[in-house]
Amino acid sequence: MTNVFFISDLHLGHKNIVKFEQNRLGYYVDNIDEHDALLEECWHDTVRNKDLVYVLGDVAFNIPALERFALWPGRKILIAGNHDTLKYDYWEIFDRIFGVIAYKDFWLSHCPVHPDEIRGKVNVHGHMHSKTIDDPRYFNVSVEQLQGIPMSLEELKARAL
Repeated sequence: MTNVFFISDLHLGHKNIVKFEQNRLGYYVDNIDEHDALLEECWHDTVRNKDLVYVLGDVAFNIPALERFALWPGRKILIAGNHDTLKYDYWEIFDRIFGVIAYKDFWLSHCPVHPDEIRGKVNVHGHMHSKTIDDPRYFNVSVEQLQGIPMSLEELKARAL
C-alpha cells in the first residue's frame, strides 16, 4: 500500500538553521551533521520505498546534502521553495516539480497563499518554520511543526479538515 506524506523546510546542509531554529526537532542539536542525520532517521522510520512524499520546499543548501537526500526512500514531489535554487538537476531526484498545486482538499505551496485565493481548500504550506497563521485555512508542515517526521495524509486530514 502506498502512503502519502508531507513535510517542508528540511534545510539539509544549512549550517545556520540550527542557530536560527534552535528547537527545530523538538530538542537542541549541536551542528548541521547531527541535524541532517536526525532528519534522515525520522524519514527512514516513516517513509517506505513505495510511499509518496510531497516536499514543500527548501530541501537542501548544497549539492552533497541534496545527493544524500536523493537516496532516501520514497517517491518525491517537490513544491519549490525560495531556497530551491541550486544549480542541480532536481529532475534526477523528484518525480514532479511544481510551484503551487491543488491536491484533494488542499492547496500545496511553499509560502502561504493569499487568503482570497484559498477558495474553500486548506493551504498546506511551509516557509514559516516555527510560526503559524491563526486561521484554520492554513496548515504549516515545516520541520519545526512536525519535529522532523513527515505527516501522513490521514493525519493531515484529521488535523486540518
